[in-house]
Amino acid sequence: MMDHGRELPLERLLGRVVRTAAGRPMGVIRDVRAYPDGEEYVVREFLLGELGLRARLLGFLQQLPTFRALGVGKPYRTRAIPWQWLDLSDPERPSIRSE
Repeated sequence: MMDHGRELPLERLLGRVVRTAAGRPMGVIRDVRAYPDGEEYVVREFLLGELGLRARLLGFLQQLPTFRALGVGKPYRTRAIPWQWLDLSDPERPSIRSE
């Protein structure tokens, strides 16, 4: 994955909280959508998951057939963010670009 001419290992980004330009937490990087480009893959989108333990637990319960039949839990929501929206100059603290 390239950012301003350098590669970043995906492991450094997964699980990081993405913040808005104002510093508010927006979501957690859960996955990426990458597409082949020659012999490499190009990241097109980052998938952000919900924040908080409660959201993760409710999403987990929704995956279990017994709880799903009882109507307990809720689907775990993710949202796709185009790679251009993220400022990865500091991979430890990704944020949304303010441009």
